[in-house]
Amino acid sequence: MGCVRIRPYEAKDKEALTDICKETAWESYKKDPQKLATVPINFLDYFLEYEPSHVLVAADSDDRAVGYIECTTSYSHFVKTTKQVFFPRLEAVDPSQIPFEKRFLFALHFIRRWPAHLHINLTAEYQHQGLGTKLIDALIDQLKKEGFTRLAICGVERGSASYGFYRHYGFKEICVYSPKLVSLGIRFKGEKS
Repeated sequence: MGCVRIRPYEAKDKEALTDICKETAWESYKKDPQKLATVPINFLDYFLEYEPSHVLVAADSDDRAVGYIECTTSYSHFVKTTKQVFFPRLEAVDPSQIPFEKRFLFALHFIRRWPAHLHINLTAEYQHQGLGTKLIDALIDQLKKEGFTRLAICGVERGSASYGFYRHYGFKEICVYSPKLVSLGIRFKGEKS
C-alpha cells in the first residue's frame, strides 16, 4: 500500500472523493442508484464547493485520494447553503431524501455551539491503519491555527465502530438524541471542559 500522506484537497481529487463517499454509503443506498446519487449531495459537495480549505485528503504514494476528512466552521452558513443550494439538488435527484437532510440539520441545531463539525471517509483498503487518527490530528492542528477550540461529529450510533473510534480518540457525548444516537465533541487543549 505504500506511504500515505495527508495533504490539502485539490480540485483533481473531486472524482475520487465522490467515489469514496459512495463506496462508504449505507448498504441500502448502494442498492438504489437514485439514493446513491444523493450521498455526495448530502455529505460531500458543500465542503468541496464552499469550504475546500477545510477538506484534507489522505493520498497514496501515487497521490491518489484514498480517504478524506472535511468540516464546516460555520453552522449558520452550512444550514443556509444546504437549504438554498443543496435542497434543490436533492429535489432534482430524489426528493425523498429532503426529510433526511432536514432531520440532520435539526440534529445539528442542538450542537450549534460546536460550529466545527466533521465528516470522515476512508476506502475499505485503507481502514484500520491509523489514517483516521492522522486525518483528525491534521484537521485539529489546522482548526487550532484558525482559532477554533472544539470539533464535533453529529449523529453517531452508540456501539458502532465509528462510536468506538471517536471515543478512543477523546470525543465525548455532547448531545443525546435517542438511546442509540448521539453527537460527539472534543475540546482542544487549553479550553476548559
